[in-house]
Amino acid sequence: RGAHAMASRRSAVPSFKVMDVMARALAMEQTGRRVLHLEVGQPQAPAPRAALSAAREALASDRLGYTHALGREPLRDGIARLYEDRYGVRLDPKRVHVTTGSSAAFTLAFLAAFDVGDAVAVPETTYPCYRNVLQAVGCEVVPVPVNAHATLGAEDLSAAVAARAAQGLAPLKGLVLSSPANPTGAMLDRASLAALCAACARHEVRFISDEIYHGLSYGGMAGMEATAACPAVAGGGAPVVVSSFSKFHCMTGWRVGWLVAPTDLEDGLHRLQQNLYICAPAVAQAAALGALRPEAQEELSAHVERYARNRRVVLDGLAAMGIPDARVAPADGAFYAYADLAGAAEDLLGHDPAQVDAEALCQGLLEAEGVAVTPGTDFEDPGTGRGRRCLRISYAGSTADMEEAMGRMLRWWRGGAAMGG
Repeated sequence: RGAHAMASRRSAVPSFKVMDVMARALAMEQTGRRVLHLEVGQPQAPAPRAALSAAREALASDRLGYTHALGREPLRDGIARLYEDRYGVRLDPKRVHVTTGSSAAFTLAFLAAFDVGDAVAVPETTYPCYRNVLQAVGCEVVPVPVNAHATLGAEDLSAAVAARAAQGLAPLKGLVLSSPANPTGAMLDRASLAALCAACARHEVRFISDEIYHGLSYGGMAGMEATAACPAVAGGGAPVVVSSFSKFHCMTGWRVGWLVAPTDLEDGLHRLQQNLYICAPAVAQAAALGALRPEAQEELSAHVERYARNRRVVLDGLAAMGIPDARVAPADGAFYAYADLAGAAEDLLGHDPAQVDAEALCQGLLEAEGVAVTPGTDFEDPGTGRGRRCLRISYAGSTADMEEAMGRMLRWWRGGAAMGG
């Protein structure tokens, strides 16, 4: 090929479909349509008042130049205190690397932990950017079937390791998993996470633990989040923990996150951060430190109570559509409901489940009712075909919006929603 004939092969990753849906929804709003946003995993609330105050103070008095590549020391200290307050874990602030959102943290972690050609496992049902970024950095992405709880446990990892060995394939070098999970909301309790960490150590698999939805849990799992940054949980392994101010702290657009680095990757992560990003945005770091102030916690806890109410509205709405809790992933945490439409399509609408087309359904719902949701094709391994029959609903908005949206969905569904195909 010529020098400028085409883009690189590594750039040929799938689009992030939730962003495509959001773009169409925003375009509709530009024409005056009212759209209810249940597609994007973004709190409707702004950053806490203490964060906004800290940002204003920084804008007024700080030059806001480059910071240390690892982040400002007071913010790293504050994040370390968060681990002690939330989990009872004494964390050395030197292990905290402040990043430009969790997205940068994942890129840094993948580059530091894996080489081109390394096999890295992800759940078949997962956040699509894991697959896409791993592909872009040259890793082999290995989808692993999720279990009955819509997540992966130690037994599932061991089975995947054994299957590759039986096929004469290169061993797994890594595992990327979130708990609470996107898109399902499924969680691992402390014992299950510890068992998974032990399995990773036993099989010499580097565990990248995505913990960005910590603080968002409900029902019997409320407050049950466990962190792989805890030595008692990590066991003999050396996991990389990724987290963010985006979800619990309502700071998506501020683009500030962090990772907790194992000692063997600290220097490499530091050098990569220097070269790729220099540092996270200075004003965002100032705001993030404000979000850790005690006065912000009451405000943020009120949002979690609202999400719990919204969760019930969504699950009840799905049940009215013929999609009971048994056809919805556990929804223990985060702010998502992930529903399998196939059974309801057959029982209520007379459609062949094999003909359900989630992308067409989501497009039709958006155009007809102004309700934006995300098709399961964004989250499922393409080889399973399961994405065609699933959709994800984000309930991070206001309760009034959730009630209106589920009412519109029910009306459209009962009117014989087009299944595509």
